[in-house]
Amino acid sequence: MNGKQGRDSILSADGRFCFSCHRGLACFGSCCRDVNIFLSPYDVLRLKRKLGVSSSEFLQEYTLLAHEAGIPLVQLKMREGEDLRCPFVGPEGCRVYDERPWSCRMAPVDIKGPETYTFVFDSAFCLGLNEPEEWTVTGWMADQGLDVYEEVEALFKQLPGRFKLTGLDFLDRHLRRLVYMACYDVDRFREFVFDPVFLEAFEVSRVGKEELQDDVALLKFGFAWLMSEPDLEVTLKLRDKLPAL
Repeated sequence: MNGKQGRDSILSADGRFCFSCHRGLACFGSCCRDVNIFLSPYDVLRLKRKLGVSSSEFLQEYTLLAHEAGIPLVQLKMREGEDLRCPFVGPEGCRVYDERPWSCRMAPVDIKGPETYTFVFDSAFCLGLNEPEEWTVTGWMADQGLDVYEEVEALFKQLPGRFKLTGLDFLDRHLRRLVYMACYDVDRFREFVFDPVFLEAFEVSRVGKEELQDDVALLKFGFAWLMSEPDLEVTLKLRDKLPAL
């Protein structure tokens, strides 16, 4: 391909670009420091499994609460005193590479709009954009395993349009805690769901309880439950089980 690739480039889903990342590049690992990486619910689930910790432990150790005005979002916390590098990156590269977040998988491609794409970096910074290996945007996304995110998080993407704050501080804090727990703190949410008060009020079947032992099934259940605008009076009875924000 001819011409430089960078943040001024515009690509369609079938647009072609060149890219390859490897340790032989002088910039290897440079994109993994001092960067804002927002984690999706499925990112948190995959990373906590990879590290062998609970979702609560992962969120406390590795994330920051990034947004409280509407849907709570979580951001990966860069290491302090180490050039603000990602906590999972060392001299040999990423230690969670097979379960790396969505944004890391998508890079160097960036979504600009519906069926419109660009790049996160310019080729002067990301030398991988000067490599000869050629991709289409669609091919790159498939190669990076991004299709599974579309399936798991379909309802999560609809949630902002359904999430309505009441204007009452106490209830709005409660709502944010519910959303944060159901979307990110899956292990705590399982304890919440299996409380007798919840089981009786929201009629989870025996088969349903068995299915909810699976993290992905529980995550999808949480999205659907939030979309159903659950009875706040019931959830307030269980507020002691919610995470603090």
